[in-house]
Amino acid sequence: MRKGVELDWIVFDVDGVLIDVTESYDIAVKLTVEYFLDVVVDKRYVEELRIKGALGDDYNLSEALLCGYGTKDIQEFVHKFPSGGTVEWLRENHEPVVSGDDIKKIFDTYYLGDFYREKLFDYDGLWKREKRLIDLELLDRAEELFKIGIVTGRSGMEMELAERVIGHEFTMKVTSDQYLKPDPRAFEALVGEDDGVYIGDSRTDEVLVERYNRMGKGKFGFLMVRRDVDDVNHAVRGLLDGTRTP
Repeated sequence: MRKGVELDWIVFDVDGVLIDVTESYDIAVKLTVEYFLDVVVDKRYVEELRIKGALGDDYNLSEALLCGYGTKDIQEFVHKFPSGGTVEWLRENHEPVVSGDDIKKIFDTYYLGDFYREKLFDYDGLWKREKRLIDLELLDRAEELFKIGIVTGRSGMEMELAERVIGHEFTMKVTSDQYLKPDPRAFEALVGEDDGVYIGDSRTDEVLVERYNRMGKGKFGFLMVRRDVDDVNHAVRGLLDGTRTP
């Protein structure tokens, strides 16, 4: 962030920032991989690869883990996966184990449950296990001082479910139906040439900000929860009282 620049925006990622998804998306990835392969997926590899890679969404994360478990040495696969590695890198270096369409159908059956019209079997949607992380009073205070937006890897339908969990509707948001992170056009579509800060939880989010800043329009700082700040509420409090400058 340029010194002395007043923030116009606070933009949030959703999963792992505004919502705890450890019992929803992480489990959906685990179950999807186990559906296709005769393995027991260790959830720590789901978490490590989510943070390390820039894979954009959990369909791609599932694809990566399917490739990793297909190598028979998942630990080595995750260790060697490059920081900020994309799904393009994955496909250039590993043969796909399952088609993307098949991954999506199984994943959405687990995650969306009855909200998924093409579900392949009965399953109570994992989205119901999600829990709000953001303090709504803090969010209301932030909306009095900043423009508030969302850039997420969720689809529009998944974002509607997130708003149910959070108990708050966001007017300004960009979902994967428009642009998939880390495509910097997601930021451009939301904020134009304004300045601000993006609060995320993964290397994907950081790469998104880096690419947007290289476009030379607005300038954004980045705060990663569990690295730069304890959690989203810690980040927002710091921005509100001026003690946190990304």
